[in-house]
Order: sequence, then C-alpha cells, then structure tokens
Amino acid sequence: MKTVPIVHAAILPKVKSSRMFHYLSEPEIIILLGACEQTVSGKDERIITEREPGDCLYLILSGNARVTVEENGRDAYICTLGAGEVFGEAGLFMNLKRTANVTAADDGMTVLRVKRSDFMRFIRAHPAAGIKVLFMIIYSLLAKLREANLELAFERREDIAQDDIDDLLRDYLDQK
Repeated sequence: MKTVPIVHAAILPKVKSSRMFHYLSEPEIIILLGACEQTVSGKDERIITEREPGDCLYLILSGNARVTVEENGRDAYICTLGAGEVFGEAGLFMNLKRTANVTAADDGMTVLRVKRSDFMRFIRAHPAAGIKVLFMIIYSLLAKLREANLELAFERREDIAQDDIDDLLRDYLDQK
C-alpha cells in the first residue's frame, strides 16, 4: 500500500457521490480530506488483516476489494466492495481485532483512509459535520447488521431440524 498526495479536484466528485459523505458540504469534505490519507494498492495486496487491531475507516475511491474470513486455514469469500463503499467503520469506535480480511481485487485500487485520532479531531473541530458522518456510519453499520441477520435467518431455515432427523431415523428403524 503506497500513500499518495490527495488532489482535491480529482477525488472530490468521488467523495461527494459516496453515501458516507453525501450530506457534507464541499467545504466540510475538503476539511475532512485534510484528516485523510490516500493510498493505492496492488492486486491481492492486503489492506485489513483479520484478527489484527485496526483504527481506520476506508472509503474506496476506485477499484474493488474482496472481503474474506479465514475458515479451516483457507480464505472464505464474503463479498466484493466497490467504489463509494466504506469498510472498517468499527475501527473508529472500538479497540477490537478486525473480523475479516480486505484485499485489493484490482491493481491500482485507491482508498481514502482516516485514522480514529484524526477523525475524532475532525469531530471536535466541526461537530455539525461530524454528526452527519456519524449518522451515516451508524446507518452503514446497521445495514451490515441487518444483512448478517437476514443471512443467519436464511441459514437457520435451511438447517435440518432435530425433529426431521428423529423422523428419518424412526422411519428407517420401522422398516427393518
């Protein structure tokens, strides 16, 4: 991952179009950009590593990222994120280890990265803008939670219930 200078004119439209910063005015976005770093990653380069601590939020400006979790010594695919999407939000609030790997799926994937300390300074200096961003982070986290809950509910519906197993065994034993 290589840090590159932020050119406001080049990335301002991309940041404005992201849901996370959609409600910020252009001056507020420019101030927030002062708290960010822009990085470029090569294909298959790791941005976040599962089970390692992290304190940054990332906004994808261009390219795609693969999200995976380690399962039985292998990476299990979760999803692909694209331009305008955010990941790592929880790192702004909690000192927990990351729950997934995030890897650049394309060569030249570009992201904005903001560290917790810089984001908190931004909120203290610009509370109205900070509240707008915090609401969008909450919205993003709740949307991800809802998606996970729906997936769990689907998985549970697909599981074979103990009653089904008991019925199968009873049928089998009765046929002997």
